[in-house]
Parts: sequence; C-alpha cells; structure tokens
Amino acid sequence: MKRTKRKEAIHKPVLIQEVVKALNLEKFALLKRQARIIDATVGTGGHTKKIIEYQAFVLGIDADKNILENAREILSKACSAMNQTVRGSAPKRDFRDCFVLAQGNFKDIDKIAREFRFSKVDGILFDLGISTLHLKSYKRGFSFENPSAKLDMRLDPDTQSVKASDLLNALDKNQLSRLFGEIIGKIASRRLAGSIYTKRKTKPFKTVSDLLAVVNSVKARKKLHPATLAFLALRIATNSELVNLKVALPKALSLLKTGGRLAIISFHSGEDRIVKNFYQESRQKIINKKPVTPGTAEISENPSARSAKLRVLEKI
Repeated sequence: MKRTKRKEAIHKPVLIQEVVKALNLEKFALLKRQARIIDATVGTGGHTKKIIEYQAFVLGIDADKNILENAREILSKACSAMNQTVRGSAPKRDFRDCFVLAQGNFKDIDKIAREFRFSKVDGILFDLGISTLHLKSYKRGFSFENPSAKLDMRLDPDTQSVKASDLLNALDKNQLSRLFGEIIGKIASRRLAGSIYTKRKTKPFKTVSDLLAVVNSVKARKKLHPATLAFLALRIATNSELVNLKVALPKALSLLKTGGRLAIISFHSGEDRIVKNFYQESRQKIINKKPVTPGTAEISENPSARSAKLRVLEKI
C-alpha cells in the first residue's frame, strides 16, 4: 500500500488586510516614509511578511526560538524577493533593512524595544494565542492530536521551569478550578478539577492521554472537541498568557509615537476582555468601537480564524 505523507502544518495569518489598514501602512508607503513597527508575536512571520511589503522596518518578537528561526528563513526570502522586483533607482534592501528578530516574551516588550532602538514606533501588533505549528507539533502536547506526547506546553522551555503536567499534579482543587474556570466556566471547571485531583492520587499526569482520560467530564460547546477548552485553559496557565498580556499592554502604549496604532487580535473572551478594558481605561482614541472580525470567505478558507477579533487603538 502506498504511504501518504502527513500534510505539513502551515500557519495562516488572520485578518491580514485589516491589519494593514489598522497600522496605516498604505499611508506610510504613499508618503515614502519607512514605518517602524513591532510585531510582538511574530510567530512564523505571516503578518510581518505582509507589513514589510509596505517598506516598513519590523522588530519581531517571539518566545519560541524554533518558531523564530522559521520566521527568519521566511522573512529573509521575502526581503530577497522584494529586491528582485524593485523598480527604477530605488535602493535594494537586505533583511537588515526589513526586519530584526528577538527571542523573548512580550511582557518584556519595553526592554526588548530599547535594546533594538525601537523606543518610539508607528505601530505595534499582537496576534495572541499560538501558531498552527505549535498545535500540530507531535512532541510538546499543545493539542490532543498525539495522545503519547508529554504534557509540556511551554513556549520557551529554556526559561520556563513549570510544565503543564506540573500544574495538574501540584495545584489543589480550588486552584485547578480557577485555572480552568476562566475558559470553561465554574461548574465544568469544578467537575474537571475534582476528576484531576482523584486521578492523580493513583497515577500522576504525564502525557496528553492522561488528561484526555478525564476531560470528558467537560461539557463541550457545539462543534468543539470536549478537550479543546481544557487544553486551551491549561496552555494559557502554563505560559501565564493573560497575566503577561496585562503587563505588556501599558508598556506597548508607552512605546507608540503620537498617532501610533496598537492593533491586537484575540481569540477568546478572556483575552478580548483584557484588551477591551485596557483600551477603554487608556483614554486614547479607539478606532473601532466594535471588534473587526473575519468575513465568511476568510473563515471558509481558514476555519481557525472564526473566533478572531481585532481591536485598534491610536495614541493621542
């Protein structure tokens, strides 16, 4: 029998044209002024690849060094391709004119920006969550596709000591309930916390399959695998994602020039609530009163975009 290759995971950036508009990139291109943009969650470079088409100079930040190397290769090729199509006497650009990459967590965006001389910028983008490459990884336990994978979920194993399995094995019932409650609700989180607490008495949590064995107690939303929300909540807790977002937002605002834009794409209510509240309390200009969401065509092409919400703020 002919063996078929597993389809390579590709991360598709969401709301890409909406991000171009949000960051005023066409305006900068028309003025022939090189915008300085920070992509605080560069991932594999999908949004940054589009941003540099408008002659912007981008500082890309990501916590995952492997994903960052992937982005470096993609963006270097993109800059090279732009050089080949440059017209007239316009100067050619190498990758050092297009982007610079830094490994780190966006909670340290101010420190990273100063290090790379991006202290006053025209725009900052956060595309929250994780890459499709993380979800399709068969070793790190970000999703439930590989039951034998270790329950790790750390974005940066070099600096993060606590794995997802450590949380399941160490937290008490109340702490576990709070961990899951942000995403799956109070009643379901209490039920799941109790199941985890009981199971670990006989067998510590180590692999994806260990969590899958108890996750059926969670009532799933329509069209969602019952493990989806539990894995999401555990990943967020392992990487302190909501805490780090709260820390990063005022720092990001301080880095913007007057008239600079802060564009944030969120994927679940916990993230969006933090962003919405920060925007309202910041007393800056909110560009879109309601979040921008993907159209039916984008969702049809990329179903993972269906929960994306883009909010845009302008510094005054």
